[in-house]
Order: sequence, then structure tokens, then C-alpha cells
Amino acid sequence: MKINKFAKIVSYIFDGSYISIPAYFILNLYMLKTYKEILLWTFLCILFGSLIPFIFILILYKKKKINDLHVPKREERIKPTLVTLVSYMLGFFVFYIFKSPVYLKAMFFGSFLTAIVLILITYFWKISFHTSWITFFSITYYVIFGKWALFFIALIPLVGWARVKIKRHTIAQVICGSAVTIITAFFSYSFFGMFKIF
Repeated sequence: MKINKFAKIVSYIFDGSYISIPAYFILNLYMLKTYKEILLWTFLCILFGSLIPFIFILILYKKKKINDLHVPKREERIKPTLVTLVSYMLGFFVFYIFKSPVYLKAMFFGSFLTAIVLILITYFWKISFHTSWITFFSITYYVIFGKWALFFIALIPLVGWARVKIKRHTIAQVICGSAVTIITAFFSYSFFGMFKIF
């Protein structure tokens, strides 16, 4: 029973809608120089990366279109993921137009690419968004902070285990969620010159 409770806690904490907020803030706090920049870019990250998708999910929940804010049913994930896709795209264009630091453009470009792949797979199969999200930010932190951030990689199997333990995903689904994101994340950071694949 205690193990199941721990798995649920891990699953809840590492939902992208929640944990992304401090993740964005820490990233910008490290990379930017002034509080004005930190607050501005963090607000925009949260707006397009978390708030807009979460508000849409909350609306669906209030209207009883979905029964769970984590959207466990594959068929119910299509609309929220489409909104997330559009939100990432808008975020990328805002960052591009207002000449944000390159890491923010790369991050939202990668998030957009990842969302495209996830939604295509979701039409046929329930891939893990949780492991996708934690994988993306683990790679992001590695690219930004360097080798010391490698310990974040340990969070990937932890989150994957939690999702399987509470029976929200199979082992294959959590592995694929991570594998897809490894490709899209490294491609995006390489495309923006932040990481050399070869």
C-alpha cells in the first residue's frame, strides 16, 4: 500500500503541468541576468508551456468532458494535446519575434516537435506523456547545466516505474515516451547549435 501511495505521489509531482513551473524558473534564474528578464521570460514560458494547456484541461474537466485532470483515457487526450501543440507553437513564435535567448527558442521548438509526434502516436496508442516530459527536461538541464545535471536522468526510470505501478501505462509505453523525446530534444538543441550530435 505504501509503495502504491509513493508511486501516486511521484506521478502527481512529475505531471508536466505542475513541475514545469519551478523547472522554467530555475532555468531562467541561472541563464538570465536581471530580475526583469527572469520574470518576463519565465511568465511567458509558464503561459505557453503550462497555463494555457492546463486551463483547457480544467475547462474540459469542469464540463465533464473528462473525468480526471491527468486525462488517463487515450481517446480524451487528443484535444488537450492539440491545444498544447498550438500553445507551444505560439510560444515559439513569441520567443522568435521578441528575440528571446536561444535556449528558449530551442526548448519550445523541441516541445512543439515532441507534441507533434506524441499526438500522432496517441491516435493509435497510449504513449506516456509523463516520461516524455521528464525526459525532455532532463536533457534540457543537461544541455544547459552540463554533466552535473546528469542525476536528473535517474528521474526518468522513477517516473516510468510510478506510471506502470499505478497501472496508467505499460512498460513499453513509458519507454517509448522517453525514447521519442530523446530524439526530438537532442535534434532541437542540435538544430539551434546548443548540442552537437556528431
